[in-house]
Amino acid sequence: MWFGLAAIALVGAIVLLYFDRLQRQRTGHARQVWAKSQGYTYVSVEPALPSTWRRGALAKLGYLSAVDVVSGIRKGEKFVLFDLEDSATLVAVRRQIGSDIDVDMRLKTAAPPKDHDLELLGAIGDRVVFATNPEIARHAVDQRMVAFIENLPDTVQMLWSEGNWTLGMLLVGTTPKDWEGAIDAVLRLSGLLHVLPPVSEPRFDGGGHDPGRPRPRERRREDDADDRPRAEAEDDELSDDDSYADEPADEPGQEPARRPSLAVVPNTRARGREDEKARPREERDAEGRADPESRQRPADPPGGPFHPGFRPYQGPVPK
Repeated sequence: MWFGLAAIALVGAIVLLYFDRLQRQRTGHARQVWAKSQGYTYVSVEPALPSTWRRGALAKLGYLSAVDVVSGIRKGEKFVLFDLEDSATLVAVRRQIGSDIDVDMRLKTAAPPKDHDLELLGAIGDRVVFATNPEIARHAVDQRMVAFIENLPDTVQMLWSEGNWTLGMLLVGTTPKDWEGAIDAVLRLSGLLHVLPPVSEPRFDGGGHDPGRPRPRERRREDDADDRPRAEAEDDELSDDDSYADEPADEPGQEPARRPSLAVVPNTRARGREDEKARPREERDAEGRADPESRQRPADPPGGPFHPGFRPYQGPVPK
């Protein structure tokens, strides 16, 4: 008798597995046809895809593999649609600007999230909203957000944001129309969450700089500016030493040649020529065309119109 019951149970399990596999094949085929008609990309299995996220439905089902994966661009945004085997259907939309504040929206009948950093923000319609920073996330809950949550389709069980991703969960066995509605809902939520502050960028600290890593660009420019005078001075000294390196060595018995002073003596003749070349051509031509009378006129004697030994009258000499 017991063997008969066990055999009946085994046959029933095999039949259920067969129908389940048949249903999965039908769903996969339907999704593949839908993806091809929309111009999206279809992949049958992506085992590592669920490990990209950790919140929402993936907090419990993250160990499952992603099957019947569809990826593409809808309304200018990248999305991914896939099934967590036979447990749930997920939609993920990549946001252009991520945020450090994550938001979770789920039905009141669902269990609260297990993430310790998610705090209760409030209830809107039949949804409960949680956030990692309720004080700041409250600014995103405006009239548009309220209208969006109240008009969500019943097939969308859960919505949440995680970094630069916005995700939604549907029940398995949905139709292509439900997939499109879920993608549009996640896209809408992704746009509403742009009011959240963006991801904070890391700041550079000069005191704890690791010498093995490259320095910031601004600081590198300052260091280069400080080292530039030193490098020029060292180059000048090296050039002076190289100029004397080519001279022949002093032979024994001869007096060592005196090394000339390193002070630079200005060359007045060369400077006068350079000044002459630097002058405008018009001034030089004007001087060349000076009147011939001025050339023939004798130059004034030294001392002006008076004799060099002439001294102007200073008044009577005091006695």
